[in-house]
Amino acid sequence: MVAKMFGNIWKISENVLFLYFTKFIFHGITFIMKIALNKLATIFLEKIAKLREKWVLVIGIIFIIYFIALTSMLGYFNLFNLIWVFLGILFIIFYKYKTSILLMTNKIHKAFKIIFSLIISFILLSFVITTILLIQNARDDNIENANYIIILGAGLDRRNPLNPSVLLNRRILKSIDYAKNNSNVIIIVSGGIGRNSIFSEAEVMSRVLQTNGISVNQILIENNAANTHENLIFSSELVSGLDKKIIIASSGFHLLRSKLIAKKIGYKNIGTLSASTQIILLPNYIIREYFAIIKEFIVGNI
Repeated sequence: MVAKMFGNIWKISENVLFLYFTKFIFHGITFIMKIALNKLATIFLEKIAKLREKWVLVIGIIFIIYFIALTSMLGYFNLFNLIWVFLGILFIIFYKYKTSILLMTNKIHKAFKIIFSLIISFILLSFVITTILLIQNARDDNIENANYIIILGAGLDRRNPLNPSVLLNRRILKSIDYAKNNSNVIIIVSGGIGRNSIFSEAEVMSRVLQTNGISVNQILIENNAANTHENLIFSSELVSGLDKKIIIASSGFHLLRSKLIAKKIGYKNIGTLSASTQIILLPNYIIREYFAIIKEFIVGNI
């Protein structure tokens, strides 16, 4: 009896000891993890603080890398794209001489600061509104039973001038899909010879269309245009009347400006085919469209 009692006591003691030992191990591991996590958090916050000090430099470098990526992906050099190099250099200079620049700005009269702030606010607001309108117009619209499609040029691949650029190729393919389901539509390819090019954009577009099964009798060539306004002016001379249903085939971001120009010229029944654009290219082209719309308004094209 006594042995059995002592045996039970030992088992209870063993269980209690095991429980306390387990709790000790658990608390020990928790304590070590807390120290490790606190150390990692401290290191992380220190890195973030250092990075925050250099964010201007980082953004400047990103802008320059973005320019290189743009030029590589598009297959041709566009003068407007240099804005990213310019911005990158500005940010790097600001990082290098930040203290001196901030001291100089403190000496500027308050009235000039207010005027400058108002100008920047107006630009940002107008840019946001323009971007919203670009997005709203970046879609297929009024495309049933069209008489004509006008494919707007977008450059050739400088690495191989027999091929269209990435943007232009997508516009062509979008038009081919439509034409295969609408065999009576006439396709006008519009685009002249660019700098250092041998072939016009229109000739290259015509070849791609024919390679993809579009009859030569279904294609009209306009190979003199150098910009969007000329694309639509010169193409209007090839149609049998501006009251016909005419689809403008272009990249989504480009359709708002194209429609405004076409309406100003006198196109009466406009449809749009929206070709997709790679996401990485959109920041560049949305900013470009903002300035292009302002320019077209100033010269009276819209």
